[in-house]
Amino acid sequence: MTGAGRPAYDGAVDVFRYRALRWITAGLGVLVLCIAAVVGPARAGSNALDVGDQAVVNLVVRGRGNEITIRTWDRGSVQIEYADENAPVVGRNVANFGMRGLVQQIPPQLYALHDREGLPSAAGALAPEEFPYAGFRGGSHDVVRIDAPENSRLIVTVPASTGILALRAGGSQTTVEGYRGANLFVMQNQGRVQVMNAATTAFVQVNHGVVYAADSTFDRLRVRGITAHDVFERCRSKQIEATSVFGSIVYDGGSFDPGLARFESQTGSIALGVTSAAQLNGRSGEGHVYTMFDRRAGANVEQHADGEAVATVGGGGPLVSAISTRGNVYFYDGSLLSRRSVAGEWRTVNQLFNTHRRAASAPAPAKVRRPGAFGAGGRLRH
Repeated sequence: MTGAGRPAYDGAVDVFRYRALRWITAGLGVLVLCIAAVVGPARAGSNALDVGDQAVVNLVVRGRGNEITIRTWDRGSVQIEYADENAPVVGRNVANFGMRGLVQQIPPQLYALHDREGLPSAAGALAPEEFPYAGFRGGSHDVVRIDAPENSRLIVTVPASTGILALRAGGSQTTVEGYRGANLFVMQNQGRVQVMNAATTAFVQVNHGVVYAADSTFDRLRVRGITAHDVFERCRSKQIEATSVFGSIVYDGGSFDPGLARFESQTGSIALGVTSAAQLNGRSGEGHVYTMFDRRAGANVEQHADGEAVATVGGGGPLVSAISTRGNVYFYDGSLLSRRSVAGEWRTVNQLFNTHRRAASAPAPAKVRRPGAFGAGGRLRH
């Protein structure tokens, strides 16, 4: 969902700069799929490495068409399951992390987008940032590196005591299930990232696609993207900052602990549905701020203008800011699922929310027979 006047965008900039490799492997990927259809599903392989407390797991998945599932268990080892024809390169070493190793430097992300006719429509950059890791001690740590090729099907199971889980991927369907490690770091160019039943500190950047998080608790969460939509369902956040240049943001049925809570989009809309006390400050440059509260929510709404409103819910609580330059801002109590009907101005954001929550529960295609595999990879259409 975007505000009025938004052009249609497609041409993405590959953050991992595998342009030449992408074109070469595209034809090979088609050939592999054709062969697989004839001979049946490929045999699977696995690898397991014992690690110590607060291990660092670095997963790099190149190209497009990847399906990645990350799980957590109570064992002190990292297990990698894969299809034999796309076996990753796996290595382990011990590294010493000083003070510099406790902060992740995020480089600037340049982008150039094109309209349906292929003409340039927008260009810009995501600014460089620093992301401090939480609960990760300095000193020596086991480091596991997994380097996977394009069209990989991976299931990676990590210890619950993991210190840092870092994923860098091109185009993927990535699902993180039940992660309880100290830190999660994800940078993905295209596709979908799902974080389910997690409790962690996280940085997630999806340039083009969707970030979906459900039933998760975040001490600190930073989410950013270019044309990516961000959808949260039943999440609790102490510190959260979610920004998208052209995408929309929905935080449905969620709650906030005292701390920073900020949502911002240049062109997309922002919808916040809360289940606990909060003070919601909304502002839109060219759109409207809409509110929809049940009487039992005990909300007090001050509508200063079409594009500005403050909603005090349950007597007030953590300060939450929602700012859109060209889109709308929506404030409500509870979940959109509990609304039997919504007015016309709410239908688009309601459709966005329901579309992406249904995608999270969709079964894997019949051709994917390996347990845990999730859907088909590639860029999502907006």
